[in-house]
Amino acid sequence: MSEFFEPETINNHQPFFTPSEMRDLTSLLYQNNDLAQKMITIKQVGDAKAHGLQLLHERYEAGADTGESMIEHEANEGGIVISGEIEVTVGEEVRVLKAGDAYLFDSREPHRFRNISDRPAEVISACTPPYL
Repeated sequence: MSEFFEPETINNHQPFFTPSEMRDLTSLLYQNNDLAQKMITIKQVGDAKAHGLQLLHERYEAGADTGESMIEHEANEGGIVISGEIEVTVGEEVRVLKAGDAYLFDSREPHRFRNISDRPAEVISACTPPYL
């Protein structure tokens, strides 16, 4: 009976996921930033902690920004831009990445993501160990 009331419970043995089965992390990541919650969508595939790998589908609306405060956490992350453009800052380096471009860095380096274009950007990324 308790399993019925726990919608976030993930089957660790499930190998395939539809978009509706992905876990929305947006409100967890941006709980104190209402604007970011409206402009950014972060969805996770499966149980990241059980697999030691966080696989994400990220969408940044035009003008979206992860915030002026840079993000830092114990992990490594990488991603590939699948549509649109996204400005990625890692430490002192800043680059605008377009569809097909990729990034890979130590997440202990301060970093930030901004969509400075007039159309949405989508990124498929991975983080290990999982951030959340």
